Amino acid sequence: MNTSILIAEDEPLMRERLQMLLAQAWPEAQVVLVAENGNDAWDGFLEHEPDVVFLDIRMPGLSGLEVAERIGKRAHVVFVTAYDQYAVDAFDAGAVDYLLKPVQAERLQRALARLRERMRRHGLANPYEQIKALT
Repeated sequence: MNTSILIAEDEPLMRERLQMLLAQAWPEAQVVLVAENGNDAWDGFLEHEPDVVFLDIRMPGLSGLEVAERIGKRAHVVFVTAYDQYAVDAFDAGAVDYLLKPVQAERLQRALARLRERMRRHGLANPYEQIKALT
């Protein structure tokens, strides 16, 4: 099963860097949307229902934390931010990992390993799909 990814990042250079690093580190995953703000991230999530969402914390419109709270357990969330003071809130919102900018390839690899392990434990890429399968 191919894993679908949504990236929400308001900084153009960081969007490009994250896409490049993900393509190198996880070539079988498919980026289904790159959003420039929290509102587009939420709308894109509803449209594409990705398995994994990489969210910046501070974006125009909805913040990454607000988007993560709306997503709930319907996807795996990884935060990518320059602000370390939001880490506790991010993990309270169910984050798999919390990457500080500028994202380094080695640190992304560790985050992806953690993410893949969580996905293996669930048996399905998207935790929401597992919940639907049980009902």
